[in-house]
Amino acid sequence: MHEREVDGSVAEVEELLDVVALWPTEVAPAPRPEGDALRVGPMLWERVDRDGSALAFRVVSPPQLDAEHWFDATRRNGGTTVRHTIDGRADGDVVAVWERIEPLHDQIMEAFLDRVEVELV
Repeated sequence: MHEREVDGSVAEVEELLDVVALWPTEVAPAPRPEGDALRVGPMLWERVDRDGSALAFRVVSPPQLDAEHWFDATRRNGGTTVRHTIDGRADGDVVAVWERIEPLHDQIMEAFLDRVEVELV
C-alpha cells in the first residue's frame, strides 16, 4: 500500500486520477491501451467498479496473477489521503517475477503520488 496526504478535495483528486496521464514515464514506460484494458509490461489491467474507490483495476493477465489494485481518496485533516492498494495472489513463476518488479512498482507508485501532489498545487 502507498498513500499520500495531498491538498485538494476528494472530488479534485478523483477527477485527476488517470494512470496513463500521471504515469511517471521517467521511471517506466506508461501503460498502453489495449482494447478497453491497459497493458503494463506483462500484465493486462481491466478497469472495474469497486465500491468506495476512485479508480480500480483487475489484473486479467497473466492468469497466474489473481489481483486487483485500486486508488481511494478520503478527506482527512483538511486535506485528502490518496491511497493505492493491491490485493491478490501470485502463483508459479509469477511469484519470482513480482519479487523482481516490486521495487520498481514501489518507485512508480511514489512518483505517481508525487505527480498527484504537484497537479493539485
